[in-house]
Amino acid sequence: MRAGRNADFLVLLVLTVLGTLFTTGLSFTNTPVQRFDGWYNNPMNPDWGGVGRPLERNITPHYQDETFRPSGWNRPNARRISNELFGESKTRFSGQENSRNLTALFAFFGQIVQREILHTDDVTCPVEILETRVPAGDPDFDPEETGEKTMPYERLAYDTSSGQSPNNPRRQVNRASSYIDGSFLYGTSTVRAEYLRERGTGKLACWDKWGKFPRYNSVQLPYNALAVRHNTLEQLWRLGDENVFENPPVLALSLMFYRYHNLFATEVMREHGQLTSDRVFEMARRRVIGVTQKLVVYDWLPKLIGKDLPPYTGYKPWVKSDVTDIFDAGAINYIMTLIPSAINQVDMKCQAREHKEYKAQRLCNTYWKAMDMVYAHRDGAVEILRGLAVQMAEEDDTFVVEDLRSKFYGPLYHSNHDLVLLTIMKGRDYGLPDYNTVRETMGLPRVESFEEINPWLNKTNPELMAKFSGVHKHNLSLIDMFVGGMMETTPDGPGELFTQILYDQFLRIRDGDRFWFENEEIGLYSPEEIATIKSVTLADILVNVTDITKDQIQKDVFTAAPDPPCGMRAKFNETDLEACPAHEGYDFFQGSEIPYIIIWTCLGLLPLFCILAAYVLAKCKKWRHKRHLNKLKVEKEKRRILRRTISCSVSVHDAMEWRGKEVAGRSIELHLTTKGTLEVFTTTGSHIRSIKISSMQAVDVKISSNKKRTTMVFIIPREYDLVVVFPNEPLRNEFENILCDFATGHNVGVNVIALKLQDLLDAATTKEKRNQMLEKFFKTVFSEAFHMDYDPSLDSGQLDMKKHSQEILEIELSKEEFAEAMAVKANSDFVEHFFSLIDSDRNGYISFREFLNAVVLFSKGSIQEKLQTMFYMYDIDGTGYMSKKQIGQMFRSLLEMAQGDMSQENVDMLVSSLCTQSGLAPKDRYSFEDFCQLLSPQMDKLSDSSFDWKGLTKVVPSVPKAKKNPNGDSDIRHRASTTSLVENGNGPRVVRNFEAVREQYTPLKARVKLVKHFIENYRTHIFFLILFYGICWGLFAERFYYYTVEQEHAGFRKLMSYGISMTRGAAASMSFTFSFLLLTMCRNTITYLRSTPLNQFIPFDSHISFHKIVAWTALFFSAVHIIGYSFNFYHLVTQPTRFLCIFKSLVFRNEYPFTFQEWLFCTMTGFTGVLLVLVLCIIYVFATQTARRHIFNLFWLTHKLFIILYVLTIIHGASVVVQKPLFFAYFTGPAIWFMADKLISLSRKKTELCIIKAQNLPSDVTMIEFKRPPRFEYKSGQWVRIACLNQGKDEYHPFTLTSAPHEDTLKLHIRALGPWTWNLRCNFEDENMKDPKAYPKLYLDGPYGAGQQDWYQYDVSVLVGAGIGVTPYASILKDFVHMSSINMRYKVKCQKLYFIWITGSQRHFEWLIDILREVEEIDTQCMVSIDIFITQFFQNFDLRTSLLYVFEEHFQKLNSGKSVFTGLKATTHFGRPQLNKIMEAVHRAHPQVRCLVLLLFYRF
Repeated sequence: MRAGRNADFLVLLVLTVLGTLFTTGLSFTNTPVQRFDGWYNNPMNPDWGGVGRPLERNITPHYQDETFRPSGWNRPNARRISNELFGESKTRFSGQENSRNLTALFAFFGQIVQREILHTDDVTCPVEILETRVPAGDPDFDPEETGEKTMPYERLAYDTSSGQSPNNPRRQVNRASSYIDGSFLYGTSTVRAEYLRERGTGKLACWDKWGKFPRYNSVQLPYNALAVRHNTLEQLWRLGDENVFENPPVLALSLMFYRYHNLFATEVMREHGQLTSDRVFEMARRRVIGVTQKLVVYDWLPKLIGKDLPPYTGYKPWVKSDVTDIFDAGAINYIMTLIPSAINQVDMKCQAREHKEYKAQRLCNTYWKAMDMVYAHRDGAVEILRGLAVQMAEEDDTFVVEDLRSKFYGPLYHSNHDLVLLTIMKGRDYGLPDYNTVRETMGLPRVESFEEINPWLNKTNPELMAKFSGVHKHNLSLIDMFVGGMMETTPDGPGELFTQILYDQFLRIRDGDRFWFENEEIGLYSPEEIATIKSVTLADILVNVTDITKDQIQKDVFTAAPDPPCGMRAKFNETDLEACPAHEGYDFFQGSEIPYIIIWTCLGLLPLFCILAAYVLAKCKKWRHKRHLNKLKVEKEKRRILRRTISCSVSVHDAMEWRGKEVAGRSIELHLTTKGTLEVFTTTGSHIRSIKISSMQAVDVKISSNKKRTTMVFIIPREYDLVVVFPNEPLRNEFENILCDFATGHNVGVNVIALKLQDLLDAATTKEKRNQMLEKFFKTVFSEAFHMDYDPSLDSGQLDMKKHSQEILEIELSKEEFAEAMAVKANSDFVEHFFSLIDSDRNGYISFREFLNAVVLFSKGSIQEKLQTMFYMYDIDGTGYMSKKQIGQMFRSLLEMAQGDMSQENVDMLVSSLCTQSGLAPKDRYSFEDFCQLLSPQMDKLSDSSFDWKGLTKVVPSVPKAKKNPNGDSDIRHRASTTSLVENGNGPRVVRNFEAVREQYTPLKARVKLVKHFIENYRTHIFFLILFYGICWGLFAERFYYYTVEQEHAGFRKLMSYGISMTRGAAASMSFTFSFLLLTMCRNTITYLRSTPLNQFIPFDSHISFHKIVAWTALFFSAVHIIGYSFNFYHLVTQPTRFLCIFKSLVFRNEYPFTFQEWLFCTMTGFTGVLLVLVLCIIYVFATQTARRHIFNLFWLTHKLFIILYVLTIIHGASVVVQKPLFFAYFTGPAIWFMADKLISLSRKKTELCIIKAQNLPSDVTMIEFKRPPRFEYKSGQWVRIACLNQGKDEYHPFTLTSAPHEDTLKLHIRALGPWTWNLRCNFEDENMKDPKAYPKLYLDGPYGAGQQDWYQYDVSVLVGAGIGVTPYASILKDFVHMSSINMRYKVKCQKLYFIWITGSQRHFEWLIDILREVEEIDTQCMVSIDIFITQFFQNFDLRTSLLYVFEEHFQKLNSGKSVFTGLKATTHFGRPQLNKIMEAVHRAHPQVRCLVLLLFYRF
């Protein structure tokens, strides 16, 4: 198969041909030129007789549906007819001499005649197969007698403009010229003829110096696909007829005419040396055509039909020379009864040449091996023709030799066939009526009985006539035209029907041919030339072009001489010949099974290979990073060793802590200290726990007695056990000995118990088990404190209620567990005092009763009792008085828990202020009454305060509801910037009682509400998603329907089932989605569109998410396309090549199908498809979130492959295998738009920007300030993409601008989260920032739009930010305040801006504090309201929070309203905001305006 010729070569060829024609036309202007394709033979009707004309129909077709379905649907089985009427019998067999003495050369010359005026071998496209059931027990095709075998007939090609209706029934096409014009030698096109010629001469090209054989087909002229069964296309000769290699006699005759042309051309060049090569070629061609016309019409035809045509009277332009369908499907096929089964060869010594041990070569063994037989001997072609001239043709009867009837060549999948069956089926394919109807049409009388068809045959062979009648059920209307015509045959030749058809056809061919050699009016032939041509016989040609002498061959080679001059009259019976090949099928999938499985498996595993590659690359990067960490680890180990050296530890041991079956272990250090304790540290030096060995009565230790003996368990009363695993047994034994000596030194005994490892681990109380017990402990405490229903025995796994309740009562809390319950550090000053207060027995643990008393006190006690507890906590001496220093210590401990930072001077100033306000300034120490007086102004805020057990969220009831502010929020629009949006902003929330509140929701109601809210929030997104997928599935459905229904006649679905519909539908959706992907990344366009009214209807802010959706959709349809082709390729590989004619752009040179691997790797479509799969896998795998997080640079690099993706996609469809590529229709517009958008970005990217200032801020934030490029305009809230030169100039990352549009420079605050941002931060470490000139250069791309940039279009904007999501608000705040300060608020619609900052601690983003402080300084008109929520602290109802509010209020009075935590005038809240109440407050303050609420919880 070759997918077309080289385009440039074709152009050159066409120009050459046109030039040749132009030159030819100038050379003999007075002489008409006969075209190779037969067109313009008749000037009045140029297409008459031309190549590609439908067969002439002189009879009304009888199609079953009157349009295209074959006729004869009710006629007998064609194979049965062939067997019974044309097969061998006792009286009919091969080798019978022809009664008319016709030679085998006459019979095979009939095939030359047939090829000259007929070429109807092409099949329909798509192939239509008519199956003929083989009679059970058929010796050749059903020897097993299954009765299920069939023989295929492939319907012949037709004019596609016909077959549409009964008024326009199907008409088959003849691809040969209907004129006798030498097309069997020169071909039917100028292009083919030009390739046959020898340049510079008028001869046909030859490869040997004697000119006997044509040139080899190096240019790959097309031939019948069967011709390449035994030879490659390049090994064949260049000849005109595509079927010339069918058998040796046809090839030998063609070679004789080939030599005859060159002989005459040589004579013309010798006599007229001044003539051009074109003139010489045309003169030689005219001679060959004239001789052929004479031989066919005046020598061969009369012998066939037994009568001559009337004398030639001149050209008749009204006569239509087109071949009729009854001639093609009937009369001309009469010659098959004359063709023998043997091919006789006579050498130069007039001796018959035997083949192996047989007398002659058999015809069935030479099909499409003609060149082998011609080449077998020195002059094989001459030997064949000499032998055929003395070999007798078969008798004129209905018998057809087995070589044609059962051993005729067939397609690969049905190697042997039946020419009689094919001829019968051809008549039915043509829609020919029955035998009698054809007779009547030809002017013959209808026959009334079977005997009347052939009285001679009825008399001589009544058995055959009886079979004839019986097969057709004694019904004359069931007789096929060919069968009836053949049954008329007598020893004198064909019957009257075939004689009449042949006579009529050749008469019309002669009289309707303007270039007939006897037509003196046209001037092509002189009278002398006409006379010469009439005198030429085939014997003369053989004598002139071969070494045969006149005395070695009879004058009439069509008639056998009684006494041949060379050789003997020969006849052969099939029993004297070699057997024909047995019938066999063909496994088209052979050779493709293993590659099919392997290749599709590899393609299926390709994503996994890409994932593996990404994993390896990530590991390599991690390895490089780990290598760097190892260096740091060495330094850390040195510091660790130093730390252990200078510590107070007596002995240090390394081990692994086992923390449970499902909990990962951790490396620890065990320190035995001089204080009599066992300290447990992590390898980094973090303290885990402390075990006071010196205070224990005895140390209980359990060790494992099996499985390496490396495990040891410390049994610690009232705490969880410590389970350690040592590297080996000697180290464990060493530590055991040291521990015993250490305990003995502190007068503590050691009890060592050996257990099996599994028993030891099961008995150990791990922290997980301890926590489960503590959870029940706390549940029991709170159920007692708040009268809640709780029964520990109802917990799962508890069977012994009494035993379990006793265990709970015996539990005691350590200080660490107590601190964890309060969610504070164990070493905090507050915990130290509080724990000491509750631990009444001073044993270092809190019992069940002690903890219950504390909970009841702080939940149900009076305010005096609560304050008294706080008082006693810091009355360390127990004197009943607190000094100012102790009061200050109390506030400092509270600030410590809130992560506040205040100098000692400010704390003392605050305490003095409180004392002065309460009239207690002169005192040096204060009693409890004084302490109450000190807090009396804020007593209402403390009255209902409790304790927030933040660490016990699973066991503590819900947070109680706060009291409503009686004053409401009606004054919100009048408050200054320091006021808060939150109700009760000036103090803590008031709790009436401590009760659990639970809203009753059914699961269904909750889901409905969730869906309702989702639809409400994303209705525009949902609309465009529906629109997008509607287009995708609409395109898919349109193509699916088109190839399933509308293109049914094209044959794609018949060949590939619904796989073609799936793949073409997926291809259309892929074309749309992959093209649409470009539009989703036109950032500049999207930024511009955001400023248009379209932004109100299209969610441009979600273009990145939409880009991902489109990409995954494209991948889905790609998968459908690929999977569909896995089935399509299977169908293609298992079909004959002629079935693949539906692919117009593919040319198959032989009938051997492409293997699967050839389809995939030797075609442009297949190979580009494989590359596309590879590129897709790489792009998508490296675009996953995991890949971007670990190997972002490779994600950036592989995403550049989209250019290759689109190029391959264009090439993939350029072959036009199935349809014209539609990808351009989708791709052109988005591609142009994307390139224009990209050019804008590239113009910015090329500018290097210098960093003016850079600073590493706390919380891993890096501030970068750099020059603002010329003509760089942006809006507050927009973002840019930057690349750092020392990390790759093509690796861009997005960040929000924190500078305002009015500033001369640009600023970014970048938090270090990934490798790129951490490396960027490292560039600005202190040691790297000594020389500002050494700062790396930046590339800038942007700005691009975001949702927050529209803040100015609304009357009120509420900005809610958490984490790094506050970065875009920095720019908005500065921009808004700036416009307000210079009286430019008329440019924006926004008149009020609320900023709510939610942060775990003000230290997380200290850089924002500076910006907010700057905003407060400029905001003199109170246009900005700021509220800060610190979530890493207790809720407002907590007593500690209430005291902090008191502390905060007094600090603000002393420092111009600035917060003690942030240094801002903004109100600071502790805990999480209730956004619903905040929104209600905003609505009440601004009831008639449009409000924009922006919530950003993370950003880049």
